[in-house]
Amino acid sequence: MKTKKRIPLGGSLILIILILLKTPVYAQSSKISLSIGDPAPNLFYSKVLKGENVSLSDDKITVLEFWATWCVPCIAAMPHLSELSEQYNDAVNVIAINVMERTGDQPYSVAIPKVAEFVEKMGDKMKFNVVADDDEKNMDKRWLRAAGIKGIPATIVVKDKKIYWIGHPMFLDKVLEQIKDGSYDLLEQKKEYEKKFIAQRNESNSFKDNMIAIENAISSKNYQEAIALTDKFASQAPKSSYVYKQRKLQILLAFYKDKDVLNYLKNTQKIDKKDAAALASFIASQENISTKIDAFAADIIDKSEEKNTYNLDCLATLQSRLGQFDQAYKNQLKMLNLLIEARKEKPELISEEAIDNNRKKAEEYQRKAAKSR
Repeated sequence: MKTKKRIPLGGSLILIILILLKTPVYAQSSKISLSIGDPAPNLFYSKVLKGENVSLSDDKITVLEFWATWCVPCIAAMPHLSELSEQYNDAVNVIAINVMERTGDQPYSVAIPKVAEFVEKMGDKMKFNVVADDDEKNMDKRWLRAAGIKGIPATIVVKDKKIYWIGHPMFLDKVLEQIKDGSYDLLEQKKEYEKKFIAQRNESNSFKDNMIAIENAISSKNYQEAIALTDKFASQAPKSSYVYKQRKLQILLAFYKDKDVLNYLKNTQKIDKKDAAALASFIASQENISTKIDAFAADIIDKSEEKNTYNLDCLATLQSRLGQFDQAYKNQLKMLNLLIEARKEKPELISEEAIDNNRKKAEEYQRKAAKSR
């Protein structure tokens, strides 16, 4: 066993489990103060960025869509929300509420120019009303947090100034259909929502407790116990098992020999090729990794069935570290071309800056490849 510097638990692990849940992220408070069936709070906003009808209507269903410019799933949902807005034009009023922009210690209003520019660029892909939260962040606090939600995208449907539904926009179509045809069961939905809140709060608390137990074992230099805990928790929580698998890899990289890391990667590859490719991609983000591990990680990604932009970027990084600049250039170029094609279809999701940065990386690998010949 070796002793190296500790690799900390990164925010990326928290992000992974939130993505795995594929639902709004529920706060860890013991109860919620805003639920389905409750009277809707007042709307608060600092500025109307698009449209005119930004109030809770007595004669229409109101769909409140909470979003931010940095939230890729939020942006991806916008075109379909525009379709729904047109489809139910006489019966539904859609209002997109901009929240959670990253303003640091500054008032929320400093984000408005950037948000307004974004909304303008989206054009008909945001064919509905848009407002921005106020400096007190009342829409975030009095609506989202009150409902136990601390993540976006999140959708709240209001009818007769009463909360009718809270959830993810991907399920909105069915909800609107049921409300329109009278088959929507408000009381049943309230029970389901509060049951889900409790279950996910417990899951979140359990995840937190598990991670603390792992960290305590590491702090006590009981690395074998830490490894055992990652295996135990991974088997107990299949939905978030990758989070624990990645933490195990971090422990092995920090405190064990290369052969232990390689054995772990080989065993994972036999059981779950997708997780093995994800672990190999994670290795690309780490520093001071041995040539043997880099080479094996590159081989895992290269042989994986899924070659998305992230995997290609990680593969190119590993190959460049191994001095394989020709291969690194080819894979970075593949990634760049995929980004360019994706931007043609959905320019709102991929920035010019991302294109430029990856073009520079490809050019750097190309220069290094030419020098090494």
